[in-house]
Amino acid sequence: MAIRVAIIEDSQELAAGIHRYLTSQGMIVTDVANDGQQGQEIIQRGNFDVLLLDLILPNIDGLTLLKNDIPADRSYKVICFSAFGKESILNEALTLGGDYFLLKPVKLEVIAQTILRMTEQKDSDLIKDYFAQRLKGTQYIYEALNILEQDPSKINHLTGELYPEIARKFDVNKATIERAIRHAIEKAWNNGLEQHWQAEGKMVRPTTGELLEYLMR
Repeated sequence: MAIRVAIIEDSQELAAGIHRYLTSQGMIVTDVANDGQQGQEIIQRGNFDVLLLDLILPNIDGLTLLKNDIPADRSYKVICFSAFGKESILNEALTLGGDYFLLKPVKLEVIAQTILRMTEQKDSDLIKDYFAQRLKGTQYIYEALNILEQDPSKINHLTGELYPEIARKFDVNKATIERAIRHAIEKAWNNGLEQHWQAEGKMVRPTTGELLEYLMR
């Protein structure tokens, strides 16, 4: 079954570009809105699997929609967009219920890969099962997988290439990225990842590299 996507995005040009690209990838774009009031109507219909939500919108901003209009028990995923990568904005979006955060400008193929990763691929199931979505480290793991999708060789250069690239996108230093991912892995280990890992024949908590290699399989 095709993935159904709704778009609430301030830029008509970007929204149209996303619409065309996702359609070319076999997805169905059910609705497009360019301001928060139109977005409310889309949210009320709820006939989609993924909602792409710009946080900066006319009339009603995306954070307010997350807080007041998007139900916590929804069946769909919410991917937030913002041109501002400050941790305070990321944290607020995730605290209010966003599932993932993409920093503008963002490539259309990255948007499509993120949608697929959160709805279909096996690594999405593993992350959803054990990794708390509200943790910054979980979001950094998703971003790492998007980067590795484009260039798998960066798995061999975590501190030299991968962490710095993620850090630039979120306007933090690479030590923050490394620390946050380790924290997310530790929490996931205590949340059931240990049993999953043992079933794979591994008895020791994975390093970041080992986890990413596993998720890339």
